[in-house]
Amino acid sequence: MNSTHPSYSSRDLRRAFTLIEILAVLAVIAAIIAIGVPAIARVLQGGRVRNAQGTASVVKSALTQYLSRPGSPGTLPVTEGTSSALTAEYSGSGSPSAAAIAAAATLDNVLLAEGVLERPISLRLGSQTAAATGLANGFAWVPSTQMFTGTAAPTLSYAAASRVECSVSDGVSNPGATGQSAGSAACAFNLAGNGVLLPSGSRVAYLIIRGVPAVPAVI
Repeated sequence: MNSTHPSYSSRDLRRAFTLIEILAVLAVIAAIIAIGVPAIARVLQGGRVRNAQGTASVVKSALTQYLSRPGSPGTLPVTEGTSSALTAEYSGSGSPSAAAIAAAATLDNVLLAEGVLERPISLRLGSQTAAATGLANGFAWVPSTQMFTGTAAPTLSYAAASRVECSVSDGVSNPGATGQSAGSAACAFNLAGNGVLLPSGSRVAYLIIRGVPAVPAVI
């Protein structure tokens, strides 16, 4: 019984890849991925940051338009914190607390009602929860009276959503130094970065972006 073995020509051998050649190709592919993936991630991250900057610019323009219109009250409505200004702006039934009004009110919704903001803010940075939590027990901003009106006990909360707010600085505490949240009654703002806080009673509008990782936040 004769056994036969397949024969390979020199041309077949030249066409085959050796193990070393395959490993070399894989190493090149791995190097390209190692260089390319972080670069793509940085590009995407930069795009998200620019989107947030663009949103902040749109909000700034809307605020300027609101404050400069004929008949404007000259101040922004307070939508965050525990200042008595919140309850003073409420004209609905009952007497909800400042905290309840703060949870259910946002400055971007006020700007939408005033017609100076064309559409709800949209951000690609951070974790986004667009819908408010709680029951549909809220209230609305009435441009004609410059007041909030609605139910006696609002239960809506925008705390988990990226939004625009306005709170009153107490001129004493710095949230960066004391750990006070940006919407608390003990909040003060240092916009210049030089340690000089804004005067007590100043109304400050700011954009809150929820769930921003540390790296994008410092770009």
